Amino acid sequence: MPTIAYRAVRSRRVFVNAPKVRKYLEQGIDSEVKPHMLKQFNRVISNWEHKPEFRSRKFITADAIKLNIFAAGPNSKIWTFVTKGTRPHKIRAKRGKSLAFLWGGPGSYVPKTSPPAKFGGPGTVRGGKMRFPQEVSHPGTKPRPFPEEIRKEEQPWFNRTMENMWRRGIRAMGGT
Repeated sequence: MPTIAYRAVRSRRVFVNAPKVRKYLEQGIDSEVKPHMLKQFNRVISNWEHKPEFRSRKFITADAIKLNIFAAGPNSKIWTFVTKGTRPHKIRAKRGKSLAFLWGGPGSYVPKTSPPAKFGGPGTVRGGKMRFPQEVSHPGTKPRPFPEEIRKEEQPWFNRTMENMWRRGIRAMGGT
């Protein structure tokens, strides 16, 4: 399952392992960083019909602060298919004799997302005739690496925010 991990590494090699600073960082991640990052992922799926849920886990170790964001819930496989792509495969009718969809016409289907990782707008079908095959050969899909794009876009914000939280935690502890 695709996940995204943010990692802030301090330049001084080692974190102060004071319980007050650690608690301050954990509270800051829970109240500020997690909601911000989950909002970025939910922005991608805002118009999806079958939305996955996103969850996160934080890890604070002696040398790094990490936040992993991952898809969960019943629609998490859809996120995997979109972000990792699919190979060519057969699609067969499951509930009935045949599949049913519009096909044909110029540019018959325009997806909601496109490679490499652009999103926005609903997917649309333009024209075509109704088809009822029992099976079709799907050509597969190209991956749309949304987690990597979000990570690249948000890494400077994450580093800056974690550095500021670190400084506030040291000040709250009575340090310099």
